[in-house]
Amino acid sequence: MTRTLSIGDRLPVFLAPMAGYTDFPFRKIAFELSLPYAVTEMVSAKALYYDSQRTIEISKSVGRTGIQLFGHEPEAFQIAIERYLNPREDFLWIDLNFGCPAPKIFKNQDGSALLNDLDTLVAIIKTCKKYSNKPVSAKMRLGVADSSKAVEIAQRIEDAGADFLTVHGRTREMHYTGQADWEKIFEIRDKLNIPVIGNGDIDSFDRAIELLESDDIDGISIGRFAIGNPFIFADIHNYFSPDKINYDKYDIIKKHFKYMTEEFSERVALNDFKKHLIKYLNNRPEATKIRKSLSEINSIDKMNETIDRLFKNIEKEVRTND
Repeated sequence: MTRTLSIGDRLPVFLAPMAGYTDFPFRKIAFELSLPYAVTEMVSAKALYYDSQRTIEISKSVGRTGIQLFGHEPEAFQIAIERYLNPREDFLWIDLNFGCPAPKIFKNQDGSALLNDLDTLVAIIKTCKKYSNKPVSAKMRLGVADSSKAVEIAQRIEDAGADFLTVHGRTREMHYTGQADWEKIFEIRDKLNIPVIGNGDIDSFDRAIELLESDDIDGISIGRFAIGNPFIFADIHNYFSPDKINYDKYDIIKKHFKYMTEEFSERVALNDFKKHLIKYLNNRPEATKIRKSLSEINSIDKMNETIDRLFKNIEKEVRTND
């Protein structure tokens, strides 16, 4: 029996935050494809403390979204919550990042570095729980160098008051290499009472369904597999729901780019969407050729022409559980 999330009773499927990919337009598209929950790209609590405009732009929300904060100073979290997050009704919850492996973040004692400083980690959670008017979750990795203390870390997070926990099944030193250790994720879930969401190497529809039907985990968070494939959320929805949704890949891709042009400058929209364009091609023969000619796509019209040429004849799809 899976445990109920404090943020709602929808299917426990999350879009994992990925800097440079899961921005506001991508989250908007994913929600239109029946994504239950999303988490923003990582936002600095200290930047919110200082009213950083760029940070405020990153943290735009639509639908059932949690805002992910990082930092190492509890007082910065307090001010960010009281000044900026509590008044906002468009975020369902606050997610605390204790898993980011990026060298710059780690060197600054943020993200996964806090897995080696559990007193500060606990202080951050307790501060957020004290001052937030929303649920508070946490995301962790299995450890910095190894997973020997993964269960202890998770228990400290639970004892500090987190409402639920997302676990990425790698250590910090693994970054994104090797395989996610789902047995360790299951062990953590077995030792805790709060819901545990699993993350890492969910790289197929079948794997997602297998985990969602398992009693060993309370939900899943899909990251890299959703890039170029936000349709996975519609496929999962159609498997579990009697209310099937049809989707047209061409229409979705076209709309994704439109949302980016509405949100960003032409230059930023073009540069950022080029990464998505390659992912949408998904190993098609055109991918190599398009990658070499990306510099020639230098206007909104040219990008739309490219999308039309590559995707217009893709058939509408609906995946069922038949």
